[in-house]
Amino acid sequence: MSDFANQIIKFIENFVEAIGYPGIFLVMFAENVFPPIPTDPLLPFAGILVAEGKLSFFGVWFSAIAGAIIGSLVLYGVGAYAGESVVRTLVRRYGKYFSVSEDELDRALSLFAKYGGLFVFIGRAIPVLRSAVSLTAGMSRMPIPKFILYSAGMSALVTGFWTYAGFVLGENWRDILDNLERYQPLLLIGLIVIVVIGGYWFYRRRVRRKALQPQALSSDTERTNF
Repeated sequence: MSDFANQIIKFIENFVEAIGYPGIFLVMFAENVFPPIPTDPLLPFAGILVAEGKLSFFGVWFSAIAGAIIGSLVLYGVGAYAGESVVRTLVRRYGKYFSVSEDELDRALSLFAKYGGLFVFIGRAIPVLRSAVSLTAGMSRMPIPKFILYSAGMSALVTGFWTYAGFVLGENWRDILDNLERYQPLLLIGLIVIVVIGGYWFYRRRVRRKALQPQALSSDTERTNF
């Protein structure tokens, strides 16, 4: 990490240690609206504070989930109410500040069209995709309850995992995080493979369900006639 990134991380740690749960909420909110903020170390650090008895696990967990969901709803709202032409203009002009390009937006729209909720669920776990996922869901007018459900589901898994990792590993989490960064491309590839396999399974299940519907309807008709 660069010295600037380390300074931001140190500021975030001091901020969270000073004001606790509101700090976790605000940092997670900001990270979902402005992804370049390096928040990866936040939750392991919060886990250390849990181990020290300064915070509770569930307090950290719920604060992080709430911040992530509300932050994602901001970009969802931009996608839903600004319209595609405005969103594309904003992405072309300011996308570099939010870690999203027009090409990434196009890919996200294509993946959303194929996989729908599964793409939202998995995409929420990938930092570089979060902005595009929220914008895409909004642009595609995914029902808000569904978007919240998928976002909350993955946010709960990710935040719970990293908080617990910090709780168990203590100060050693920094070394582990540095090693994880080296293998981040492989982790991203693994997640993409999961998306493809999960999407194919979901698609096949939906095709089978549609194929069975006429048979069920025919059986009901025969029973009625009888």
